[in-house]
Amino acid sequence: MTVRADQQRRILWPERIAYANGMLLDEADFQVEQSYHRGRLALLNRYLHGTGTVVGLNVDVDTVDPQMVVVAPGLGIDRAGRVIESPLPLCLRLDRWFEDRLTENPSALSQSFRTGDGTTPDHVVVDVFIGFRECEIAKRPAFSRGDFDALGAVAPQRLRDAVEATLVIRTEADPPLPNLDPPALTGTGEARRSALDELKRTEGWVEDAWWGGVDGLLALDREHTEDSNPADIFLARLVVPATAGDPPAFNPAVAPVADNSRRRMIYTPADLQALGG
Repeated sequence: MTVRADQQRRILWPERIAYANGMLLDEADFQVEQSYHRGRLALLNRYLHGTGTVVGLNVDVDTVDPQMVVVAPGLGIDRAGRVIESPLPLCLRLDRWFEDRLTENPSALSQSFRTGDGTTPDHVVVDVFIGFRECEIAKRPAFSRGDFDALGAVAPQRLRDAVEATLVIRTEADPPLPNLDPPALTGTGEARRSALDELKRTEGWVEDAWWGGVDGLLALDREHTEDSNPADIFLARLVVPATAGDPPAFNPAVAPVADNSRRRMIYTPADLQALGG
């Protein structure tokens, strides 16, 4: 199964097919048709609901195996406006992840190491992200692609909307977290509504800033690292116990700790009514 995690690109003027009897349609036409409807829905998702966790997706340490971090089932909206649906728990093994980092990037582990302060053990700082992924499934015979002839070429029949949870090591002295500050509104009643209206009129449209102009790629937010997928959403910060060294070693004797409190949440009208009540 091939997993796609392509960078999202801004399309300035979305196009849809103008159907007519007798028209010949090819692969590009059907891709445009899907992209149009998915893109319109994603834009509305992002501006009407925002980006973050809708429900679930809580990050916790397995009670039986403390080396296992579990992301609970749930629903979210990524920074490109796509729905992230995880119907099953996602499991991340910290011991295996640590071993991979020792091989691939031991210097990052050394930079991430923090000495315990009495309330926390010696540890490395790791963030949990979740993102939308497309999985190619059900291969079928198809015409070959490219400037060559080939027999037996195949192509995916379907694309599955899947998800992936990832662990991102933080090497910064003070790793940034998502900005949860609400809009700065002054006054009460009508004054606050007027201030919000003006804010939405003058600063609400963020496409140029997010996408870097026409046909641009989605920019990283403050909580992302340079090698992160900029569409992925932040879920939790992990304190992963480690013993001092160069590089440090994973400490399985102490359970990790997950902080879920700094993620962005998306509230329904019923949620907002309960908060206001």
